[in-house]
Amino acid sequence: MQSEHLLITLQGIFNAGFMPRPRKSRKIFRPPLISGYIPFGSSKGIAESIFLLYEEFEAMRLADYECLSQQEAADYMEVSRPTFSRIYDMARQKLAKALVEGLTLNIEGGNVIFNEAWYKCNACNTSFSPSTDEQPDNCPVCRSADFKELTKNTQQPGTDLLPRPAVYQTGFCVCPRCNLMVSHQAGVRCRSFVCPTCGNLMIREHHPVKN
Repeated sequence: MQSEHLLITLQGIFNAGFMPRPRKSRKIFRPPLISGYIPFGSSKGIAESIFLLYEEFEAMRLADYECLSQQEAADYMEVSRPTFSRIYDMARQKLAKALVEGLTLNIEGGNVIFNEAWYKCNACNTSFSPSTDEQPDNCPVCRSADFKELTKNTQQPGTDLLPRPAVYQTGFCVCPRCNLMVSHQAGVRCRSFVCPTCGNLMIREHHPVKN
């Protein structure tokens, strides 16, 4: 009787210890400006694809572009440092594989939540972040009501529901008064765009003088 009770207890401990925990969303700054890269000069023809998840892209952005320590980057993404290290190592392995083997690199998929509320217009392909917490009625660029919220994505690579940024998007325009942000389109000056929320002229993010 005691041995049977012990067996049931051990089974309970084993099952409890190996139950998969729900995967926590990784916090990222904003949607990537591009959806991937295609190898140039390859003799293979159409290259095979490798998928870089959004959290893997963000890990490389924080560590290699923003030059944060792994602990600082982990705190930003709201994960543990060992978890960040695993994400970062996987990202670098995938990037190295794509470069060495000449593979197409697709940035999509994963389980992420953005730092701010972001939306994607299905009509003009503009990414935008409103200046208030209220959901917008229409796209600030083309005024279309056909847009989607980009708050969270739990899809697997290759089944991405997160609308991809336009290939001609080169950063963001921001309103210095109300902080509305819209994706900048190449060849169109941010200062030629009037903020639909407060009527102020938009400026190029991080480059207010040269825009």
